[in-house]
Amino acid sequence: MPRMFGPIRKRKSPIYIATSIVLIVILAIVAGSAAVVIATLVLLIVLFYPLFLVVWDRLYGEKDIADQLFYAHTDDGWNIAMHFHRPPYPRVGAFPVILSHGIANNKYGVDMDHSHSLAYYLKQHGFPVFVLSLRGVGKSYHASRYGYRDFNFDEIVQYDVPAVIRKARELTGAPKISWVGHSMGAMIAYGFMGRKLDGHEDIASFVSLGGPGRIDHARRTIWGALSNYPWVNEILDFKFGAQVISPLTGRFTTPVEELVYSKDNVNSRTVRRLMKNGIENIGQGLARQFLDWVKTNRETTVDGSHDYREGLRNIKAPSLYLSGARDHIAVPESVKFAHDQSASKHKQYVTLGRESGAEVDYCHTGLVLGDRAIQDVFPRVLAWLETHGREKRGRIVFARIIRRVQKRREHRRERRRGNRPPGKYRSPTNRPSSVIQA
Repeated sequence: MPRMFGPIRKRKSPIYIATSIVLIVILAIVAGSAAVVIATLVLLIVLFYPLFLVVWDRLYGEKDIADQLFYAHTDDGWNIAMHFHRPPYPRVGAFPVILSHGIANNKYGVDMDHSHSLAYYLKQHGFPVFVLSLRGVGKSYHASRYGYRDFNFDEIVQYDVPAVIRKARELTGAPKISWVGHSMGAMIAYGFMGRKLDGHEDIASFVSLGGPGRIDHARRTIWGALSNYPWVNEILDFKFGAQVISPLTGRFTTPVEELVYSKDNVNSRTVRRLMKNGIENIGQGLARQFLDWVKTNRETTVDGSHDYREGLRNIKAPSLYLSGARDHIAVPESVKFAHDQSASKHKQYVTLGRESGAEVDYCHTGLVLGDRAIQDVFPRVLAWLETHGREKRGRIVFARIIRRVQKRREHRRERRRGNRPPGKYRSPTNRPSSVIQA
């Protein structure tokens, strides 16, 4: 039985917004040489935000480019949004791909528009793709009265991952799936396979895009500073703050921006759209667990029963690990650690940068939303899935033979009963509705 969570919390309350406004203005005042200008602009935007909201939506609002929306129901009451990209010409034997975003993001963190979407790219090459919005973000919701329950990393691994795998297999009829995760989206797959939870063998292939296998390097970043003040996340509304400052993002260079993305990879307009549509609040339990990992230099479950680093040795699915040469969130060494620890017979590690043939040294955000990702990153993912994310040809032929034999048996039974064979003599008005095919 799943354990009950802590108190129900509703984000974006007046208190959270008020504290966020104060801190946004303070940060603007101390943000470099253009401090006075930035502070003034931020203050005006905050004060007149309701008036600007319509303008922001017109300038930076995004529409979901997915073809359909499904929900996977977890055993602890969450409904996980799965944005489905249906391939116009399905590739024979292609396993469905589950694409997951990272921390403090929703689906727009990996699926922005036709030019900045790995899901759309894979769809055009025949792979069905489900883009997630994990619990607590995007269109996912809890079945409780107020629609929100606090959670941690362990619960995402234990409940969200198996639920979406089951749903993807149910909708497509595929025997297995492929998992592609960016940042924390890769880490939860590490945890799922590492803990050998039910369904871990259903992952036929795996791709990590900037997914760190250890996060001790974060002690030297803003995460290290926040590890001593975990209450900061609890008084801030990051989603509201990101939307407020979205028009200014990319116009002024700040240390925080340099940490998350590089202008060589991601154009400023894409960043503004991400801030407007893709940034989310971090659940208290999730933030506290991450900050505890940074502080203690150990990635374990909350109860200490499992060490996620040790669990990397249980990963056996064919795995591709891609890191960015200029990634300050998941430094190359942390991604390579996951590669080196895994027990996969087929695995590959690549640092994406000029030395590996890419046009730029990739940053963390650039791996999924970079302007050149469609040239440097996406083809590598596709090539891996074409090799390891498809049903073997011999198995496909064998499965077709079995299905034909079964259909013939059904036809014989129907003839004996005096009925017409199923699937024949249907009137045009009674044709079955189309189904998802992998």
